[in-house]
Amino acid sequence: MKKISLFNDQLRAVWMLAFVAIALVFATPLFLQPSNMLNVLLTAAVVALIAAGQTYVIILAEIDLSVGAVLGFSAITTATVISQYGPVAGLAAGLAIGALAGLINGLLVTKAKMPSFIATLATMSIFAGLTLQFSQGNPVKVTDAMFLALGQGNLLGIPTPIWIMLVLGVLFGYILARTRYGRELYATGDNADAARLAGISTDRVKIVAFMISGVLAATAGFILTARLGTAQPTAGTGLELAAIAAVIIGGTSLSGGRGALLGTLVGAVLLAMIDNGLNLLNVSPFLQSVVKGAVILLAVFVDRNSGVLMRIFRASPAKAAAPTAASTTAAGTGASAPAPLLPKVAMLAVVGLLVVGAGITTAVRGADSGSAGAQQKSATLVISTLNNPFFVSVGDGAKDQAAKLGVTLDVQNANNNDTSSLNQATTALVKKPGVLLLDPTSSEAGGSITVKANQADVPVVAFDRVPDQGKLAAFIGYDAVQAGKNGAKALCEAVGGSGKVAELQGLLGTSVARDRSEGFKAGMKECPGVDVVAVQSADFDRGKALDVTTNILQANPGITGIYGANDEMALGAVAAAKSRGLLSSIKIVGNDGIGDALAAVKSGEMYATNAESPFALGQEVAKIGHAVATGEKVEESRVLQGRLVTGSGVEKFCSYLRGIGDLATCK
Repeated sequence: MKKISLFNDQLRAVWMLAFVAIALVFATPLFLQPSNMLNVLLTAAVVALIAAGQTYVIILAEIDLSVGAVLGFSAITTATVISQYGPVAGLAAGLAIGALAGLINGLLVTKAKMPSFIATLATMSIFAGLTLQFSQGNPVKVTDAMFLALGQGNLLGIPTPIWIMLVLGVLFGYILARTRYGRELYATGDNADAARLAGISTDRVKIVAFMISGVLAATAGFILTARLGTAQPTAGTGLELAAIAAVIIGGTSLSGGRGALLGTLVGAVLLAMIDNGLNLLNVSPFLQSVVKGAVILLAVFVDRNSGVLMRIFRASPAKAAAPTAASTTAAGTGASAPAPLLPKVAMLAVVGLLVVGAGITTAVRGADSGSAGAQQKSATLVISTLNNPFFVSVGDGAKDQAAKLGVTLDVQNANNNDTSSLNQATTALVKKPGVLLLDPTSSEAGGSITVKANQADVPVVAFDRVPDQGKLAAFIGYDAVQAGKNGAKALCEAVGGSGKVAELQGLLGTSVARDRSEGFKAGMKECPGVDVVAVQSADFDRGKALDVTTNILQANPGITGIYGANDEMALGAVAAAKSRGLLSSIKIVGNDGIGDALAAVKSGEMYATNAESPFALGQEVAKIGHAVATGEKVEESRVLQGRLVTGSGVEKFCSYLRGIGDLATCK
């Protein structure tokens, strides 16, 4: 009789999941709350579906890097079709996009003989570009109740995305393990030449695998769009890497021929659990990526050294010793030798630790219930990114003010990703903070988060962008449209009201990029003598702005002014102009008032920056949040205005910053 090993490729992921769960059970009493368990599975659903399709491809020793872009393209298509023809047509269109994308990838790999890494890297760029072109960088809102139920509905108290993940996991797991196609897939991945000689159409097998990957990516797009209530052009960015990580952790071999869907689903849940636990424990957002990377390395190490590890686990004194007469007799009669005790002991130990941890969790939760004072002294800040000096300064200001007020502030980094922002905020709500301080990655994602917070009875103070739905306790932020107008006014003055200028836009698809660009265009209408000859996106990034500006200057040698929608891009433009010896003839204006930009304005390398004092914004957000948590009456909405700072005004502005405690910006 065939026995199932407790340490086979897929069950190794289950053991890793169990050990992480045990650690989190003892680390925080919040982990085992039913609502948090559902939150972990809900968070895992999107990555699990993408990873399920990726499993088919990786078993073939191929890779599909386009799944994130396919998700975004299908989501935008689905939302657009739903608005005109209804949910059935929208879902059909989205699935068709996914299947077509997979077909294209499959044909490139099989008929064009391109390596899958190169082919799907290229199509990732193509599909992402088509998404932005089709949507013009704008999100598409969905209001159809039937479609929204895919992401926001419940069945038997369990969110619909979890049911979808489980049903499709079972279906595609069955196809992989129990059908002729599944057997052909494994054979092709193990040895394509041998499979071809055995009469298997390996090209067909590969094309179908890529189509399955595309269809499941599209399905994940449905869930994400339904959860957010809007289709975001950048929704799938980075999800391809998370999916590949889940597949590897789940025991599927990158060399092909080995793997199963159970391990992949467990791998996706494990990644979600790690994210969830680190957020619950208030671990620094910078260290969270380190922990996840270490888990992936461990999984690959186990995969590469599985033979040695399994021999260690399976070893027993009986096998180490010389065979006895009894054992020889047993072998001769076909009787099975006693199974090694270590796997059984390990399994019982895991179960026992989980039971003990659950008991401790229940006791601690009971002791902590009703601690309203502790909740008032806690706050969670979900910030759009910590990869930009502006938002780093916002975080510093919030932490500075929270320390003065005696408030415990948990800071989470959404990495400019709507999905990450939604997941982190949902996890934060499990902790029942006194207030949620929210910097939405987009107005639409902020609206979904605000609605969830309203349902959890946690007040929300939003800043920088206004959520498009839900009830806010307060809002504070700078006027992004006016910031663009201020930049246009300054640039018009700098070039003397005539000449050719260029605009560097922010990350396409984000609301702040749209608003600042809208303001800049409106402002330039008041300066008819100036011609905007180039408009390009540099993603709010200094390095990309350097390259983009270099190309703009090459194509437009007569440019006399450049507007960067943030200071990082303006500084990239400074570097490009300096490298071509044009800095003295080109006036550059930025936005935000970060330290490097203020120094550049003071030295004359930049003409001006629309300074917004992010440190002061962070302080005010923390003050308002504390007031809301303690029941004080606050102003419901405050719209702040930046101030144009030119060379002569830098020192005065720096004196203001030092006066409020910001000692880092003007060093």
